[in-house]
Amino acid sequence: MKRRSLVLSLFLLTGCAELYTGRSYLSEMENNNDARYFNPREDFPVVGGDSGRYWNTEEETRDRTPASEGDLAEENRKRSLRDELRKLEDSQSDDGSELYQKHKHQLKTVSERIYFLELPPSERYEYLASRGFLEEEKDEYVNSKERAFAVSKQDIVLGMTKNEVVESWGKPLRIEIAGNPVNENERWLYRMRNGQKFIYFESGQVQGWE
Repeated sequence: MKRRSLVLSLFLLTGCAELYTGRSYLSEMENNNDARYFNPREDFPVVGGDSGRYWNTEEETRDRTPASEGDLAEENRKRSLRDELRKLEDSQSDDGSELYQKHKHQLKTVSERIYFLELPPSERYEYLASRGFLEEEKDEYVNSKERAFAVSKQDIVLGMTKNEVVESWGKPLRIEIAGNPVNENERWLYRMRNGQKFIYFESGQVQGWE
């Protein structure tokens, strides 16, 4: 009986040893079909402003681990400005947001953007004009508010109607019509202090000048 128990014990020990040979936690996890990382958009939704990226860049890591108290204070200041800008952006009206998005690339710093968004709507066009930003967009049509502002400054911008040009510069010295007058493809001549100025219209809207 004792011999039988001894043989049975040896069998069990050797069998278990064979079972666990070469196995590890890592290998078990790799062989587990149910074990995998969660993936954004597959396992959970991605909300607005979330890129779905689940790692940090070196710059982000440095921002979260500043080298000194001075760096930490500077990072807190920048974060505070970014939060303030985000709140201002979210609180804009549709017209205010449209104007801001159009000229956002010209406002290079967070502070500039905050300053612009804190201006009363009536002063924003004047600020853009004072910075020369409206003049830089000659290749794009401008909206009705920008055209009205140009008229108030006796200026000409793309997309203006003939009535707006007359309101801004007065009646032209001469009008030349190309093709069928119904198409309103015209060239207007103005006599300026520094010489002549031609304004070109296509379908009744300003397309350019020289």
